[in-house]
Amino acid sequence: MEINKRLRCNDSRFNLCCALFFTLINSLFIKRAWDIIAADSFHSWIFAISVPVVLFSAWLSLFNLINFPWIRKPLLVILVMGCAANNYFMFTCGAVIDSHIVSSVFETDSHNASGLITPPLLLWIGLAGLVSALFLSAIKIQASRWWYTLLIRLVGVLAGLLIIILVASVFYSDYASLFISHKNIVKILP
Repeated sequence: MEINKRLRCNDSRFNLCCALFFTLINSLFIKRAWDIIAADSFHSWIFAISVPVVLFSAWLSLFNLINFPWIRKPLLVILVMGCAANNYFMFTCGAVIDSHIVSSVFETDSHNASGLITPPLLLWIGLAGLVSALFLSAIKIQASRWWYTLLIRLVGVLAGLLIIILVASVFYSDYASLFISHKNIVKILP
């Protein structure tokens, strides 16, 4: 009974937690970006710190736009399970999953695809994906008045976009250089 009381939050806190959770899921992207960024000046240190901030802001804006009550939990379960499978291949094989790899998996016959499903993959998806998905599904979201929810979501979207714009105004050339020089880094994002 005590757990049920603790697994309650309002819509805005749920979106904040989802943004934080998905930022943490992308820790490999943040780590690779930090490995690429040469920490040789104060500017580069601040640039490195801005990477998770921008990622969190992007997730926050996205979740405030798409987390509607009737689709939020099924959508998050699908995203978490997909991210867990994606992270398994990135952490164990060093492979970056992109659209070509996904289409290749779906084009193979079932005999060849069965080799992809291994006990470590199932364990990873079970622990990282299923446990997280069950936790997200168990959270009860307290409804607020529709106009208050709409206002808070609008503030969340605008706050996320404002942070991204502010960071881009300072570090635009750094981000452009990072993504042009290392085209595969964007594919790490699940």
